[in-house]
Amino acid sequence: MLPRARLSASSHSVGSGRARRGAWALAALAALTALGCKRPGVAGQADGGAPDDAAAPPPAVQGQNAVPEPPPPPDKPLLGITAFVATVYDEPRDTAKKLGYLRVGAKVARSEEPVGKAGCPGGWYEIHPKGFVCAGEEATTDLENPILKASAKRPDLKAALPYRYAFVRAVLPLYIKVPTAKQQYDSEFKLQEHLDWYKQNEATVNQVVLGAPDVPIDDRGVPIPGKHLGEMGLGKNSQEIALGQLLGGETDSDPIPFWLEGGKRLIPNISDFKVPDFAVFADRARRHTGLSLIGSFPTGEDNLNRRFAITTDLRLAPHTKIKPDLGSPWHGLELTDEFSLPLAFVRTQGAKTYRISKGKAIPDTDVEWRSAHALAGTMKTVEGVKYYRTKDKRWLSQLDVGLAVPPASFPEDAEKGKKWIEISITNQTFVMWEGKRPIYATLVSTGKAGLDDPKKTSATVRGVFKIRNKHITATMDSNEGSSVGGAKITTVAASHSPDGGGKPAAPKAGDKNAKPGKPDPKAAAKGGKPAAKPAAVKPGAAKAKPAPAAGGAEKIPTKGDGEYGVTRRRGEGTFQLRDVPYIQYFESGYALHAAYWHDVFGTPRSHGCVNLSPVDAHRVFLWTDPPVPEGWHAVNAGEDFGEGTTVIIHE
Repeated sequence: MLPRARLSASSHSVGSGRARRGAWALAALAALTALGCKRPGVAGQADGGAPDDAAAPPPAVQGQNAVPEPPPPPDKPLLGITAFVATVYDEPRDTAKKLGYLRVGAKVARSEEPVGKAGCPGGWYEIHPKGFVCAGEEATTDLENPILKASAKRPDLKAALPYRYAFVRAVLPLYIKVPTAKQQYDSEFKLQEHLDWYKQNEATVNQVVLGAPDVPIDDRGVPIPGKHLGEMGLGKNSQEIALGQLLGGETDSDPIPFWLEGGKRLIPNISDFKVPDFAVFADRARRHTGLSLIGSFPTGEDNLNRRFAITTDLRLAPHTKIKPDLGSPWHGLELTDEFSLPLAFVRTQGAKTYRISKGKAIPDTDVEWRSAHALAGTMKTVEGVKYYRTKDKRWLSQLDVGLAVPPASFPEDAEKGKKWIEISITNQTFVMWEGKRPIYATLVSTGKAGLDDPKKTSATVRGVFKIRNKHITATMDSNEGSSVGGAKITTVAASHSPDGGGKPAAPKAGDKNAKPGKPDPKAAAKGGKPAAKPAAVKPGAAKAKPAPAAGGAEKIPTKGDGEYGVTRRRGEGTFQLRDVPYIQYFESGYALHAAYWHDVFGTPRSHGCVNLSPVDAHRVFLWTDPPVPEGWHAVNAGEDFGEGTTVIIHE
């Protein structure tokens, strides 16, 4: 644990809340604009607003992104990835050390000729910036391969969310071809009842509030000063685009992709759930599952006029059973010489400032949830409760705030001028450091068991760690288990375990070379309709209804009973959260990652990981070492790509 220094600094309070959805209200912070910093703007201008004719700020001088390898020569031939995941090895053999992996559709520079064919009939190709990939089932030199064209849309690393996302509001089949009306009725129990519900409620059930993609950010992932939530320049925000675009499409009327024309599927099923070629769908997604999307398209009467969203593994989700989700727009703030530690984040909704008089703390004015306030360096204890003095001469109760303060002594990496991250479980605060200079602070959600034993509970581990591996995205269950981090996935899917087939084999604890598991597929019933397993019932819960028969007969309760995600909180239960963004494992089963399914940052909530808002997770991911090479989806830290950034977690 880092010893804490006495509070001794001055700055200004900042505001943050759902009314402005993360827009900082600052006074007298004009210097931040000169540093290219976060939301604050001209002194005295509410919500960081800046006049339209304000001069553009100079480039930022701190918090630069991790520096990737130089790009390859432009004339190098390319290797395309045709499997959902292709491993990169440090030597041309599949028993060699794993450097990382690539995702379907990626194209990376390669050697002119294979360096060998041992265990790989298609040949081992050296790729940029280093490592070897086997051509054959997972990769090809034929850039006209239809899988490459079908999966050409790449994750957007300039955005707070790399894909578009949606939550499942009613159990759905993941189709592998565009289904006819009859095939849909055969595959979805009481479909007409569902379609009637959707028609009646269509005007409201797809409405969205501005979220993470609507926060204007710079190349470092830091929100742009003077820009409010939803001000996207020449672009449109999420409330200004059509449903088809919210579900991943380029427009609201994209054509049916070439690989799905004529009701057929012209490319292989690349998902982990294997079915016969004549199957209509491959697995189901249960309610509350989070889906990542790369496209969508409408259909006609022969297909019930439903739109279908395309998942990252090239399956189809009917739009009436999913709801677009944008994640929280909450984010932290950049720190400068003018506005820095110590500070306090308000963690309690309905909190107030206090006046202290005659040994009593008297409630005064309301204070905004998750606003940040600079501390003046004075503390008083009144009736056993600590109160902290702010620069604007108010008092905040320790019961309402989380503190971010400088340490009394610095760790070795700080003394060497290196990057490091500090996380306080008690305060739920997260600070990025460059040497002895704090550059960014925010609120997080650590394990909901607080300071309990991480070996026995959902508490977050404490200690000094290094980032082991970084993943642009990976699938987790709602207990934050993921095969890429050495933790067992425990998802209870609609019909079986996650990722379509059997339960994925989790890497051994501490395996830094982990890659997404490829479970052995279970035998599917005819037509791709596996028999469903009954879901576990929580103690005290109502007795579960019998599981539907093979073929997808999931019951759709009547309107208003919560079936469509109205009454249950996102992230509740056990189900898949596809393509969780910006994952950085620092210990087996423990990671920093974005949480697109909740907005309670500042409150312990996770199952051990450190949840960040999408904007914050993106900002941290771009900054930490090692950087993910261009075109790769994940990289392992170590001698090949450099050591990971230090993460210090304390009380």
